[in-house]
Order: sequence, then C-alpha cells, then structure tokens
Amino acid sequence: MIMVQAYKNYWRKYLDFSGRACLADFWLVVFDNILLTVVVLLLTGGSIWGLAQQLLHNDVSGIGLGVVGIAALALIISLFYGLATIIPNLSLQYRRILDTGLSARWFALPVVAWVLVIAYAIFQNGLLLLALAVVELVLLVINLAGTNRFSHKR
Repeated sequence: MIMVQAYKNYWRKYLDFSGRACLADFWLVVFDNILLTVVVLLLTGGSIWGLAQQLLHNDVSGIGLGVVGIAALALIISLFYGLATIIPNLSLQYRRILDTGLSARWFALPVVAWVLVIAYAIFQNGLLLLALAVVELVLLVINLAGTNRFSHKR
C-alpha cells in the first residue's frame, strides 16, 4: 500500500518544485516505474521480439497486422509514458536534492545529464558518455543519501 501511496503522491506533486522527498518517496517511485516498464515489456515483448526476428530474417510474409499493431502500440505507450514522466521525475529529483540538505543549485546535475544524453545521441562521443556516467554516479550518491546528509547544520 505504501508503494501505491508514493506513486499517487508522485503524480499529485507533478509540478511541485518545493518541499522534500525522503528516500522512500524517491525509491518507491523508481521501483514503481521499473515495475510498469517490466509489465509493458512482458505484455508486448513477445510481439516485438517476433517482429524483430521476422524482420532480421527477411521473412516479412509471416508478419501479421496484429503483431505489428501490438508492437507499435507498445512503442507509442512507452513513448508517451516517458514524455509524461519527464516533469514529475525532475520535480521529484529536485525535492530529493533538497531533502539531502544540498542547495537547489545541485539541480543542475539532472539537467546536465539530459543535455549529455542528447549530445551523446547526436555526436556519439565517448567522452560525453564518460561525463554522463560521472554525473549519474554523483546523482546516485545523492539519491542514496539520507535526509540532511549533506546539510551543514547536522
């Protein structure tokens, strides 16, 4: 029940860039999103896998409209869900950063991560990937830290 409440709060605080998000608030939402992704993959993975196999072996004659439709639907749902969660993920990350006792300026890290992902997709540069790994590692440490862990007023 705690997971459901955390997920409801995640959507309720869609545009809330104030307050705090404790460890449980953050990680339960991450876990919920992973579970949703796994469910979508399990429900549609077979059709996507079958479609990919048929396309790889140039066997387009056996591709049914249902297989293509399910694969396309899965991709569309995944795309829209991913786009719909950008802002709530950023607001949750912002609240998590504040909860650790860091200043709001640290919120630049997730923004830098998005820029690095886009830059890597365009330029395919290994240094961009390395920079992204470093930024994500720092964000992981922040997200694993307890409340007021980085506060000077401990």
